[in-house]
Formats: sequence, structure tokens, C-alpha cells
Amino acid sequence: MEFTFIPYIATRTLLKGKVLILAPHPDDEVFGCAGAIIQHVKQGNQVRVIIITDGSAATNHPDADSRLYYIETRQQESCKAAKILGYGIPEFWNIADRTLTCDEQLIQRLSEYIRFNNITQVYAPSLAEIHPDHSALANIALRAASSCKIKLIMYEIGIPLHPNILLDITPNLEQKKQAMDCFISQLKIQDYRRHILNLNGYRSYTLPSNITTAEAYYMFDDNITIQPWQVFGPTQSNYDFSILTKELDTIYNSRSWRLTAPLRWLNASILKFL
Repeated sequence: MEFTFIPYIATRTLLKGKVLILAPHPDDEVFGCAGAIIQHVKQGNQVRVIIITDGSAATNHPDADSRLYYIETRQQESCKAAKILGYGIPEFWNIADRTLTCDEQLIQRLSEYIRFNNITQVYAPSLAEIHPDHSALANIALRAASSCKIKLIMYEIGIPLHPNILLDITPNLEQKKQAMDCFISQLKIQDYRRHILNLNGYRSYTLPSNITTAEAYYMFDDNITIQPWQVFGPTQSNYDFSILTKELDTIYNSRSWRLTAPLRWLNASILKFL
């Protein structure tokens, strides 16, 4: 019965049609679903990529010019990766990093884009993602795809999802590696390449030994009839963070929190010497 939870068969072909890849930041389109992009290009499918935010919050900037240079650098990295993947040039919506929210204006903008370009399937980050931009984009995509009645496929980046599709990327692995290597600015911060390769390697766990790497996806049915929480569990959209913040402030300002402050300080001091 395990196959009902994790696929024991990987595919090397994907749905035909006009494809839209949604990335919260410059690099997510490659780390998350480069294998799918490569396969769609090989199949002759038209692939468009929209990178929603400017990616500027990945590091601190001493001034405005430094920030603009960093944004330009990240965009150039995505353009270099796009050439390797062979789909063209990504589109940048330049929303400030870490400010993305699932609001009606963005849902409408994306829905209009989908209809105008006759998109038949959308790839977006998984609802399980915890980064606020990833989570917001997942919910935007869910609303837009549902409104337009098109296929929605969710991919994983920072949090593993519960897949119903495994894509064999073994033949395309070197191409994905080359694309990931374009993101020099981000690989200086964290070894994302190693993490993603480990994740892709792990996804071959239920597959034949000749398949060494795979990407995992969750594809909704055409009408997105299933409740997302049934697949992805509680997500950021389930919580009202303003309420949680107020509750936390109440705790911090309580008499018991102030009275126990010396105990917390003592505990921290002891742990330093252990």
C-alpha cells in the first residue's frame, strides 16, 4: 500500500501545453523545478517563467545603490540559467522581497496573465513551504489556477512535500547542475546546490536503481477539488499572525515572564559551560 503515498514509478514525460513557472525569488525556478523545465523544453512545450520578487532580502545592503546592484546580479544569474535550460528569458515582477502577500490584486494580475497567454498548466511552490514569499505565492497560484480552471503543479524547495508525481531527472542532471551553478551570489550564502541534489537523490528512494535523481511534485486535478490542507497539512495561510503576535506580546509583558527572567538567564549561563 506504500505506493498510495509515494509513487513507485517515475515519469520522463510531462503534460503538453503552455507552461508557466512561478518562482518567488531568482533561483527557485531552477532549484525547485529545473528538471521539469528541461523536459518541457525537450517536448517542444512553450515555457514562460515569472520571478515574482526582487530577491533583495537575502543579504543586508549598506545603501540603495548596493541593493539595486544586488537585484541586478540575481536577475542576471536567472537569465544565465535560463539560457542553459533553454526556455528563453524570465520575466521579473520586482515585488520587494519578503513583502509578498496573497492579495486580490496579485491574484487578478496572475489570472489575467494566464488567460492572455493561454497557459494550460502552472508550476508554483508547495503550500508546505514556510518562507513567507513561498507560502504567499503558493496561495496566489492556487487561487488563480482555480479561477482559470487549469492544471496546478506544486514543487518543493525548502520543505519536502507529499508527491503524487516523481519526475526522473537522471538524464538531465548535469544540465540542472550547470543551471544551479549560475547562482554564485546565493551559493556564497548557503550550499543550496548540495541540499537540492541531496533532496533529488532522496526522491529516488522508491524508484528502480537506474534512476538516481528525481524531482517531486503534487499535481491537483483540473478543478482543484481536494482541500489543500488534506495534502499539505497546516500551512501559513491557516494562521492569523497578527493574533499570534498579540499573544506573544502578552506573554512577554506578563508578570510571570518578568519574574522568571533570572531563571532563564541562569539556565543560559549554565548551558554555555556544558
